[in-house]
Amino acid sequence: MHFPEGDKGQIYTMEGIVASVILLSVLLFIIQANSIVTPQTERLVDMKLYERASDTLTCMDRNDADSTIWSTMSSLKSYVAGWNGSTVTYGVQGNVTGLDSAIRSMLPEHVQYSVSFIYYNGTGRQECPVIVHGKPADNSVVSSRLVTLNEGDAMSDYWKNVNKRFPQVVEVKLTCWYL
Repeated sequence: MHFPEGDKGQIYTMEGIVASVILLSVLLFIIQANSIVTPQTERLVDMKLYERASDTLTCMDRNDADSTIWSTMSSLKSYVAGWNGSTVTYGVQGNVTGLDSAIRSMLPEHVQYSVSFIYYNGTGRQECPVIVHGKPADNSVVSSRLVTLNEGDAMSDYWKNVNKRFPQVVEVKLTCWYL
C-alpha cells in the first residue's frame, strides 16, 4: 500500500500514541497489582495484615483441586451454604470448626480474628458473627469476600427460607488484629 509523503507523519504519530497507551496501561496494571509501601510508614504492619487476611479469603474461595470428588463450590462457599443460622449443619468441607481451622492455618500465630456473615434477610442487612476470638483491637483490619449462593448451592434450609430469593449474596467479613 502506498501512502503519499504527507501521511507518513500521521501514521508515526498514531503508532506513538498507541504505544504510549499500551505502556501506560501496563504501568497502571503493575502499580495496582502491588502495594508500594516505603518501610518508614506507620501503616506498613496493618497493610501486611490486610494483605494476609485478603489472601486467606481468596485462597479459600477457590475450588479444591486436590479433592477426590469434583465440586463446583469453593470451600468458602460450602461453609456459607452449609450454615444454618448458628452453626454449619452440613458442608462439603466440614463445619464452622473446619472454617476456623482453615483460617487459623493461614494466619500467623500472633493474629486473632473473627468472622461474620452479612446478608439481606428480606427486611434489612443482617450481620451474624460465626467465629469470635475476642474483641477487635484498635489496629484491626477488615477484609471481605462476596459469596453468591444459587438455589442449587444451598445445602441448608436456612438460606432457602431467609428471604426466599436466589441468588443470595453473602459477604464473608474477616476481621484480624495483632495481639
